[in-house]
Amino acid sequence: MSAIQAPDKEKNKTLAAVMAAVNAYMEEEGRAGRTATPRLRPATAFNLWSVSGREEIMRMRTLWQRRMA
Repeated sequence: MSAIQAPDKEKNKTLAAVMAAVNAYMEEEGRAGRTATPRLRPATAFNLWSVSGREEIMRMRTLWQRRMA
């Protein structure tokens, strides 16, 4: 019986070693993923014409307010 069980014990030891190595690798990958810096989103593009138009409207309103007061 010991001759039959010996290959099974070696197989179990090998399987346990492989499983331990895989688990260690997965844990290391998980740690590396958690410590990585988050990706920054690119700045949203905006229309400069609309911004300058709003600024011009506000400038004109302040001029009118100064004339009224």
